[in-house]
Amino acid sequence: MRRRDFLNALAVVAVGACSNEPTAVRDPPITRSGGPAGTADAGSSTSAPTTASTTTTPTATVVPLEDPTPSLPESIFALGVASGDPAQDSVVLWTRLIGDVPATVQLVWEVALDEQFGTLVATGVVDLVESYAHAAHVLATGLDPGQRYWYRFRSGGQVSPVGRTRTLPAPGQPTGVFRIGVGCCQRRDGGYWSAHQDVARADIDLMIWLGDFIYSESRSRPLAGRAHTGPDPTTLATYRARYADYRADPALQASSAAHPWMLTWDDHEVANDYDATVDPKRRAAAFQAWWEHQPTRLDPPGDTFEIYRSADIGGLGRVILTDCRQYADGTTLLGAQQQAWLGSELDHDLPWTILGSSVLVGGLLVPTQRDPLLPYTWDGYPSDRAWLANELAQHPNRICVSGDLHVGAALVVRADPADRSLPIVATEFMAPAISSALSDDYTKYLPLIPL
Repeated sequence: MRRRDFLNALAVVAVGACSNEPTAVRDPPITRSGGPAGTADAGSSTSAPTTASTTTTPTATVVPLEDPTPSLPESIFALGVASGDPAQDSVVLWTRLIGDVPATVQLVWEVALDEQFGTLVATGVVDLVESYAHAAHVLATGLDPGQRYWYRFRSGGQVSPVGRTRTLPAPGQPTGVFRIGVGCCQRRDGGYWSAHQDVARADIDLMIWLGDFIYSESRSRPLAGRAHTGPDPTTLATYRARYADYRADPALQASSAAHPWMLTWDDHEVANDYDATVDPKRRAAAFQAWWEHQPTRLDPPGDTFEIYRSADIGGLGRVILTDCRQYADGTTLLGAQQQAWLGSELDHDLPWTILGSSVLVGGLLVPTQRDPLLPYTWDGYPSDRAWLANELAQHPNRICVSGDLHVGAALVVRADPADRSLPIVATEFMAPAISSALSDDYTKYLPLIPL
C-alpha cells in the first residue's frame, strides 16, 4: 500500500495530552456492520419501566413536547451530555440526572438540524429509573445518513447543555474524507485534560475510545486539584461515584458533547490488569456502572455483557471494536465466541478495515529478554495474533488502533513480530494517553524496542 493512497483514504486523528500540545496522526477510512443489539433505554430491562419514546422522520413537522416533570434542582444535568454508537439513521443520546430527583423521572429529548432548535426533527419522552442511576440511553431514529444534528434534554424545568452529533454515511453516499479521533487512558489524578479541549474543537466525524475511561486506583500523590473523590471503587455505588467524578470535568464534557463516540474498555474500568479471574461481583458492578455512563446502544448488563461490536462508514470500510480484557485467561485473549465473531466481521468487501484493540497488537520486543514485555497484550497470545494476522491478510487496507501503553507509536503488524521475513499485514497506530504517564518499568526499554 502506498503512503499517498493511505493518506487519501481517511484521516485518523490520535490526540494525547501528557503535555498541553496534542499529537496528531492523520491517516485511514471506515463503516458499520450489523450494529449492536438493542435500543438500551434506561428503562429497557425487565426490572424497570419501559421507555415511552417517540421518534419522527426529519421531513416531518415536529412540535416540541411539554415537560411532564415537576420542578427539579438546577444541577440535575451537571454530568453533561454525550452521543454514541451512530448508524446511518440513528444515534444514541446520553445523559444522567444527579441530585435530589424522584425514583422515576420523565425526560424530554429533542433532536434538531440547528443549534438553536429552530428545526426540530425528532423528540420523545423517556422514563429514567433509580435502578440505573437515572441514566438515559435514547435511540433517536428516523434520521438522515451523513447528517449533523444537535440534541438536548429537558426535565423538571431544567434544560441540559446542547450536544452535537452525526449519523454515519450510507453506502452509496459520497463520503470524501472521514476523520476519526482516537483516545485512551485519562487518569484524572495524574494529569490535566487539555487534549479533550482539542477533541472538542477538532473537525472529526467519530471519536473512538480504547479504554481506561476511569481509573479504579488512586495515586499516592495526585496532581493539585485532580485527586479522586471518595474511596477506590469496588461496589456499584463507588463505581458510580468515580464515573460521576470524571464526567463532571468540563473538558471531558466538551469533547463528549461535540462528537459521537464509540467506546470499548481496558482494565482500569474494573481493576488494574484484571482478567477473567476477577471477583464476579466486582466485575458486575463495574460493568453496570460503565454502561450507565456511556452513550452506547448495548442493552444493560445481565448474566453476560458482550461489548464487542462494529460500524460501517458508508462504502469506505468497517470499524471493529474488540474486548481484550473480559475473556483473557492466559490461554485465549478474546475467548472462542468473540474470536469467531471477529472472524465473521473481518469477512467483508469494503475497502478498509479499522480494528480497535485496547492493547498493543504489533508487539514490543526487547532483544535481551525472552519473555513478552507486555504479556497481557497480543504478545502474550502468539497463536491468537497469528490467527488475526492471517485474517487481516485477506484484505488490502488494514489499520489497527490501540491504546494502554501511554505513548504514541506507529508500528507494523506481522504474525510474529520477531520474524521480519513475514509479510506486514497491517499498520498500527497507538494513541498516546490523555493524561496517564508511561510507567518507569517500561521507560528503560524504549531505546531497545524497534518501533
